[in-house]
Amino acid sequence: MKKMSIALVLVPALLAPPVWAQSKLDEAIEKAYKKVEEGKADDAVKELTKVTKDAGAPGFAALGELHEHLGQLDEAGAAYTQATQVATPAYKPEALALLANFTLRVGTGREALRLANTAVEAGENATTLAARARAQARTEDAPGALETANKAIGMDASNPMAQVARGEALFALGQNEEAEVTLRKAVQLAPNLALAHARLARVLVALGRAPEAIAAARKATELDASFGEGFAILGGALIAENLNNWGEAIAQAQQGAFLDPNNPIVNTIVGRIFEANGQVDQAVASYRKALAADPGFAPARLALIQGELNRGNRDAAIAEAKKAAADMPTSPEIQYLLAVEAARQDDYKAALGYLERAIKGMPGSADAWALLGRAYQFNNRPDDAAQAYGKAVELAPQNFNYRTTYGLLLGITGDLEGGLEQLKKVVETPGYKEAAAWANLGWTYRKMNNPQESIAAYRKALGIDPNLAQAHLGLGWAYQQTEAFDEAIASYQKAAQDSAAAGDAYTGMSWSYIYKSDAAKAKEAQQKAIAAGREDARLDEYITKLEQGLLLRKEELERLRDEQQKEAERAQQYNVAVAAVNSKNAARRAQGALALANVGGGPAVDQLIYMMQADDSYDVRIAAAKALGSLGRSARKAVPNIEGLLAQPEYEAPINATPEQLDNQMKDFDYRKAMRDALARIRG
Repeated sequence: MKKMSIALVLVPALLAPPVWAQSKLDEAIEKAYKKVEEGKADDAVKELTKVTKDAGAPGFAALGELHEHLGQLDEAGAAYTQATQVATPAYKPEALALLANFTLRVGTGREALRLANTAVEAGENATTLAARARAQARTEDAPGALETANKAIGMDASNPMAQVARGEALFALGQNEEAEVTLRKAVQLAPNLALAHARLARVLVALGRAPEAIAAARKATELDASFGEGFAILGGALIAENLNNWGEAIAQAQQGAFLDPNNPIVNTIVGRIFEANGQVDQAVASYRKALAADPGFAPARLALIQGELNRGNRDAAIAEAKKAAADMPTSPEIQYLLAVEAARQDDYKAALGYLERAIKGMPGSADAWALLGRAYQFNNRPDDAAQAYGKAVELAPQNFNYRTTYGLLLGITGDLEGGLEQLKKVVETPGYKEAAAWANLGWTYRKMNNPQESIAAYRKALGIDPNLAQAHLGLGWAYQQTEAFDEAIASYQKAAQDSAAAGDAYTGMSWSYIYKSDAAKAKEAQQKAIAAGREDARLDEYITKLEQGLLLRKEELERLRDEQQKEAERAQQYNVAVAAVNSKNAARRAQGALALANVGGGPAVDQLIYMMQADDSYDVRIAAAKALGSLGRSARKAVPNIEGLLAQPEYEAPINATPEQLDNQMKDFDYRKAMRDALARIRG
């Protein structure tokens, strides 16, 4: 098979060597590859070396490609370097672009980017911009890579390396469907380009189309038997198709590592195949080898951190992740990993910061958008949460969990019709057997004042999961709307078996007995609600009326039911806030303090006073002081406590203070300011 130099194919005629030299070079290239086909590699190199002096930089470039095709990577690097050294100013950009692309195979991303930038400075064209885009994608600047690749294609859409570069950028951004389209263009433009086939295979693996990926990767290995990435990606595709393919997968990947021992992509894939087989120690060794070749290769670092987590070395893994985030602040994968870990620790404030940085580099990741939505939820930003989940649904329309949460959030933010539409899509999907969407649908219908549909939806949920306390609770509320109080009481009794729902359940039960004019049972249920931590002061008023023989008018009962529904929902929000203030995580406690003030009102004052005075974290104390201030005159009882705290001496860090003590000194100033502001708002 004849292998033409891509660089030479792309060089305009005005940049080529003199006609007689170009003719000799073309003839020598043809003869050299015939020698390769005959198994005479040494003769092939000799044949091409003869003309390099006269052919100049294009000759050394062609020689570099021949060495690379033969797997002689050291010799290839020397030839490519020589091409840059002898190149005329007109050919310099192409020579540097070739070396930059080769460096991505054997060197570091940063060095490749340096070379590519130099190439662009020497002459901006599709070839040099493609090299820059590929290096940007490798160094975790995927948005910049896509912008550069688009510019390259704008200059020359027929340039296969520009299409490859765009495909790599899209893949890095998680936009795999579009990456596939672009890489198929590259294959069409350069059918013999092994790199294009290998990159296409990698995208097909990500799309879950392993058989097609295997075919594309095999094509890459057939086109270039010395291209290690092709073999490694073939191994990755095989293991993606079936874990039983592990033996062949690791054999192919290790062949890739033999051919490209210093390629971080190859070694990372080898590690992932080991990890798929449960051989975590071998996987970690491969990831470390990848990082030894290119310390800035984020996928290997990410895989190493995950590998350490899998080995149970959580503290070391998180420390490494934070170091990686500092070293590679543009790496979305590292930011995402830190977000996942922060969410695991219930620190959604930190998770949100990581995710807002990560999502810029991985806008095609449904999982990242969904976690961002979850972080917004825990940071009391429901509108932003709904938008994030909407994006997750757009990217993963078959993910029922994402769509179920999205539907609920649309309802919470006021778009009940939109929420209903999303939830119907879930429950009407053939084979759907989860309770969550039915329960959310019940809530939505109830909010739309359609109790019969609400009852039907809650029953569906309970048919799937008879122990779903929130569905029993919602069903009780829906029954109350229809004045089916006995059915409501039965539902509340089932909900009360779950301690987390017991307070609301007994409260609902007490109201149902009030509507039935049964003061004794209403009072009994009220006491159980109080014991479960839920107190509704209005119950006393109406229980007393019933005990005095006063009957409630129909209009008053209807108004009470409406108020009860609102109070029940407020109580649920209150319970969430209480759970947050009792968290072991300081960031969640701080969020909980503000949420408690929003939903708890005056009754939250005692808890907030305690947090302001006694919490271990200055951040929590500051949040509690701000929360008290937001309550205004309702927090009057906090005035003596605030005045007493302000009368105490300011905190001063000792000599030779630790960083934490210095930080506390700075936060003490903010703490006092928050208390002074709170005092002014309470008195005002």
